[in-house]
Amino acid sequence: MKKIPCVLLLTCSILIAATTARAEVYDLTVATSLYAPSFRGEADTTWFGWNEGQFFGSPVPGPSLRILNNPATSNGTIGLTGVELYQNDRASGNFTMIGSSVGNIYTGSGPVGKQAAATLVAPMPVGGVDGYSTIVIQGRTTTAGGFSTIESLISNFPVFSSINGVSPSFVITGNAANQGQWWAQYEIPGYAPSYSIGLTFPGGSGTTPISIAGLTVDAYWSATGYADVSAVPEPETWALGILGLVTVIAWRAVRARDKQIF
Repeated sequence: MKKIPCVLLLTCSILIAATTARAEVYDLTVATSLYAPSFRGEADTTWFGWNEGQFFGSPVPGPSLRILNNPATSNGTIGLTGVELYQNDRASGNFTMIGSSVGNIYTGSGPVGKQAAATLVAPMPVGGVDGYSTIVIQGRTTTAGGFSTIESLISNFPVFSSINGVSPSFVITGNAANQGQWWAQYEIPGYAPSYSIGLTFPGGSGTTPISIAGLTVDAYWSATGYADVSAVPEPETWALGILGLVTVIAWRAVRARDKQIF
């Protein structure tokens, strides 16, 4: 009976170890809805968000009143307490309206989107003075005014401000439901009871309106490290590449061993 080369066992062991130790990576291309990060529901975590059509309450108010003004969250572990999502110019007589007739966040009129801005205040779970804070914000972009293509959906998205000088990692791609889906992740050293995040919506020549049908915010605090989650368009690509490389190395090792034997 031929023995399995040590290099094959070693490379397979490395692959298994890397797989089990790998961070939780979410593939946005196969998603049909927003993900629940693996840490959701654990101690020292909170989450909240808005479902499709529920950013402005029900029934949806008329255009003159359809502005973000701390609407009640429609899902999550916390309600209005500490959560704020408001339009920055809501007190102005010439405000730029945010909101569609179906109750989604929407900016723009006709083929050209109007630039608008909002602020999201995200409460954190109870934490210590130091430690590590992680915030994950997800959303789905469903239309870009008129006929929408994936290219137009993923080219228009809210731009998130930095928090204490920390900018978020950001991934956006077309999902399995032909929507634009994005994931913004902050890793902030230290702790605060809440963090304010600015959202700038695209506008002006060359842009199209943006419609956000769902949004979730997950917050995590730990004394030892950041949440071990992330999102990429296609995480399987590099995994298959590693598997292929391991297979080639193992195959060559077997061939070399066989030549030595025979």
